[in-house]
Amino acid sequence: MKENAAINPILIVDDNPVIIKLLGTTLTHAGYQVAYAESGYQALGTLDSTLPSLILMDIDMPGVSGLETCRIIKGNPRTADIPIIFVTASDNKNDIVAGFSAGAQDYIIKPSTREELLARVRTHLTLCKTQQALKASRARYRELSFLDDLTGFYNTRYLYQTLQAHLDKHPDLAVTIVFMDIDKFKDVVDNYGHLNGSRAIAELAAVVKPLLPKGSYAVSYGGDEFILILAGHDSDSGRLIAEQIRAAIAANCFLTSQSLAVPITVSCGVASYPDHALNLVDLLGNADHALFETKRRGRNAVITFAEMKTAPRKDHFLPIDQH
Repeated sequence: MKENAAINPILIVDDNPVIIKLLGTTLTHAGYQVAYAESGYQALGTLDSTLPSLILMDIDMPGVSGLETCRIIKGNPRTADIPIIFVTASDNKNDIVAGFSAGAQDYIIKPSTREELLARVRTHLTLCKTQQALKASRARYRELSFLDDLTGFYNTRYLYQTLQAHLDKHPDLAVTIVFMDIDKFKDVVDNYGHLNGSRAIAELAAVVKPLLPKGSYAVSYGGDEFILILAGHDSDSGRLIAEQIRAAIAANCFLTSQSLAVPITVSCGVASYPDHALNLVDLLGNADHALFETKRRGRNAVITFAEMKTAPRKDHFLPIDQH
């Protein structure tokens, strides 16, 4: 009866052709795909193009030993998760400990029975599959923890964790921040209810997403407020993207699934690194200032921080409690 075949082949690494044939025949008859390498060098070359589901490897080989080959494989993030079982004629405890220290998951003493070999292979393929599923689950959970449920945009925690890291890692790369706010959203809620207000926000997010350039992302900043992070875009190109998004929203009718046709517009404030700010706090603050200037001038428009500075603010000398 054949085992369930692994998605990727099992790689047998041994300089003894008799052992290679013996192991290969056993695994092939059990339904597994098999690949072969007669040295550590050849095994490492094979990994450049093919990632096996498991490696059966001899410890004592000429040239690069099995121990050293294992260390190289485990030291490479691309291949580190591949389970390795040493198949060795030595039952010396020092060799066995050295194998585990090099990163191997198990060992089999030659000669081994067919049942033992297949049991060890089954066990480690299952463990590897379980670990991969767990790793994917953790990655998905981490991703979900950074997402806003309503819009599918990222949340502010993601923004603050990643934007500063991006500025630190790419100090010479322009980044444009767009603060975007739905104009008079309270009227939408008052006229159509909170549930339809949430629907409208979700529909607006669906308009925005396909218009974001590669490498850019949107953040749900709270209710009807959003931030667009346009990596690699200076003030001019960032303003153009913001205008395209603003125009697309203005041209759309919302809540049609509810037999309504609600127009929605947005106001946008734009600030860019390094043109308008040299740190995260100032960058976000200047984009926010530009957004308030957009609203002051009548809404449904895009204004950059530079444009805001060129026009005197009529409310500049108002007392604080009148802003």
